[in-house]
Amino acid sequence: MSSLLADVHIVLLRPRWASNLGAVARAMKNFGLRRLTLVDSRIGSWTDAWRMAVQAGDILQDAQSCADVAAAVAGSAFLVGTSDQPPVGMQTLTPREVAAMARERGAPTLLFGGEVNGLFPGELLRCHFASSIPVAAEQSSLNLAQAVCVYGAELFAAHANASAPTPTSSAPAEWLRRLEAALAHLLTTTAWADATRGKHEIAQLMQPLYRASLSEDEVRAWLVALGKAAQPPRRQSNQAKHP
Repeated sequence: MSSLLADVHIVLLRPRWASNLGAVARAMKNFGLRRLTLVDSRIGSWTDAWRMAVQAGDILQDAQSCADVAAAVAGSAFLVGTSDQPPVGMQTLTPREVAAMARERGAPTLLFGGEVNGLFPGELLRCHFASSIPVAAEQSSLNLAQAVCVYGAELFAAHANASAPTPTSSAPAEWLRRLEAALAHLLTTTAWADATRGKHEIAQLMQPLYRASLSEDEVRAWLVALGKAAQPPRRQSNQAKHP
């Protein structure tokens, strides 16, 4: 089995129903996926999850839990937020395109929102890409496990018998979160903060940088520049004065 498939990370944000969790585990096992993380889980008893996870109990057994999505995806250099309504202007991939891009970028982290509201705009904008499953207009939403199944099938078809790719050296999500914090700190100490701003204004400014797949060195250069920009100059410009 391809090592890339074993590294694909399925992250469920705010899952509510144990039966869906079990069906997700079963779909993952169908296609050689093993890494599962639950963030801010709303599931109480897992009885129905174990019942639905036919021959996939090991996926549930090894599942991780996090209270915070930033911690769950911190190490991801290829973070894809799934949604049937991605933010306007955000680059959006199909599941097949996600699988194809994994040849260059390595195993993706696939972020799935809760069954009721999905992912919120601020969560999507902090992903490298959005992804939507092509569906008929009459019914645009899929069950959580169905969605995982579609992505699993595309990844399996593309990588089950492929050699492991050499991923590009993109900075992980935690580095971009640090860059976002530095940018927010700088802007909120300037006249930029005087105007009324939208709730996700900083995330929208950051989205092109997520999309650009900056390397760690590039993010480090941005962090240094923003840190210096927040400081007053140590000396006045020596530009010649013209009469």
